[in-house]
Amino acid sequence: MKIAYILFDDITLLDFIGFYDPIKNIKTKGFMKNLNWDLCATKKTIKDSFGLEIIVDKIKPNLSSYDMIVVPGGYGTRELQYNIDFIEWLKTAEDTNYIVSICTGSLLLGAAGFLNNKTATTNFSAYKLLEQYCEKVVEARIIEDHNIITAGAVASSLDLGLYVTEKLIGKEKSEEIRIGMDYHPEKFEIITVANKSHKI
Repeated sequence: MKIAYILFDDITLLDFIGFYDPIKNIKTKGFMKNLNWDLCATKKTIKDSFGLEIIVDKIKPNLSSYDMIVVPGGYGTRELQYNIDFIEWLKTAEDTNYIVSICTGSLLLGAAGFLNNKTATTNFSAYKLLEQYCEKVVEARIIEDHNIITAGAVASSLDLGLYVTEKLIGKEKSEEIRIGMDYHPEKFEIITVANKSHKI
């Protein structure tokens, strides 16, 4: 299982880290030994809106070699959705088993055409912006439509990380990870629009 984390300037880092933390525990606990990931971007380093810098692993790799891509949100998505070079790169993930976004990362999925005829969600401040890209925008914590999984605003990244963890390794092991994180979320609604089997 190989994951590409798509990073960019003016990212909201909690979107990324909130998802990354439960997922990396799959590997640290030995639940999936062949789990690997790359931090991917269009240049060697990226910075969040406050100047915190991250060095990436791969510069514009062909995303078709990954089993999952994860696209966080942040103010940078507002411009990147119109950046042809970035969007063309994102499109190389067209045949990826899982295409995942947090917060306004869904705008980038939409600009790449992944949300055509799909139901999706995003940050509550960006519902109108997302409408141009998908069939239906729904106010929900997590929405899964075939192989596309979108999550709402920033803190939903933790819930999404655990949701995907459960999909990959099952409920019992996912619960062990959640307890180890001392994370106790309230119940929230997950909307599954359609189910489709994916090879991991």
